[in-house]
Amino acid sequence: MERRGWVSSIFIISVLSLSLILHGCVNRINIRNTLDQKATLQVNAYWDPIADSSLDLPNHSPKHSALVNDLSPAHPSQAYKADAFTVFFPKGSVSVGDLWELDANEIVPFLRQFHPGATAEMRSNLGGKTTLPLFNFTLTLSKVGLESEGAYACLRALSSSYAEIVFRIHADFLLDRDAGAYFTPAQFTGRLMLNRNTGAIREFWLYLPPRNSNVDFFAFGGADMLFVPRMELIGRNADDKNEIVWETTITEAAAKTALKKAFYKSAQIETFPIEEIVAQAQAKNRPIHVLLTWGVFDDESC
Repeated sequence: MERRGWVSSIFIISVLSLSLILHGCVNRINIRNTLDQKATLQVNAYWDPIADSSLDLPNHSPKHSALVNDLSPAHPSQAYKADAFTVFFPKGSVSVGDLWELDANEIVPFLRQFHPGATAEMRSNLGGKTTLPLFNFTLTLSKVGLESEGAYACLRALSSSYAEIVFRIHADFLLDRDAGAYFTPAQFTGRLMLNRNTGAIREFWLYLPPRNSNVDFFAFGGADMLFVPRMELIGRNADDKNEIVWETTITEAAAKTALKKAFYKSAQIETFPIEEIVAQAQAKNRPIHVLLTWGVFDDESC
């Protein structure tokens, strides 16, 4: 009797374990296998003129102005075959909330719809040394990698008919090698929505977040922070008008936070409102160490 109960317990545990495994398999999908390789998507590019700059470097001289003041999309509209978008897809099965690394070099062809100088190699990570004139002397600075290159994606939402991927890309635009001229967006983010029934891309949106000072500009040894209100690629399938009811999701904010943490270790540090920090310092009778920076830590702008 005791042995029979023992066997029954093992059977119940085995059934529960199998159920959990099958449940996990159901929630993991291979998106790449659902893509219709014959489909195409027309993508439009938009690139607004510079709206503001911190030091007015773009207008410092006619040479500076010629480099950056008249930038516009190299290809205002371009058709992409479906297989071009596989760069954004995971190579295996994933669940909602999972992250995976992308090959930034394979995303560069999309960015060259803006400008032929698009590159996945960040100016700040080129290594070597540079000089910085400072009053009556010159500083020699060693350039080091800032662990900011690359691209990552996250499966944000899933239904029986659709999947949504959110991504983040860091890239540079070489405007003129002789002038040392680079146009460095703070980041590109966006989403890709796939119709799992038809295998077609429903929507593709890649954009520069319109935060003030969202681009760094380097030329002739100088640097400036610029504001570009709009820089984006948009492609939508006009035939796909179905209403989407997501079955499994994480918030867009949660997805973007996860992507940010993939780029920056500093983003993994837990932060608190300044009022709470002051209250804790007073309660524990401890000093507050303040680090004041000009710029942010969680993107590629100054």
